[in-house]
Amino acid sequence: MTQPFELPHFYLPHPARLNPHLDEARAHSTEWAREMGMLEGSGVWERADLDAHDYGLLCAYTHPD
Repeated sequence: MTQPFELPHFYLPHPARLNPHLDEARAHSTEWAREMGMLEGSGVWERADLDAHDYGLLCAYTHPD
């Protein structure tokens, strides 16, 4: 599918860094959502929906240290 617009070039003088605890963040995010009643038949999300959003990856990029 083509995009309706072209993304501009972004100047990024420093490479992106990733927190080394990414796998733990993903597991924690999933367990938290399960404990809050947000998964498995809740009508909010299914596990695949949560995995597709990948909030652990978002946190690993925004908090690399």
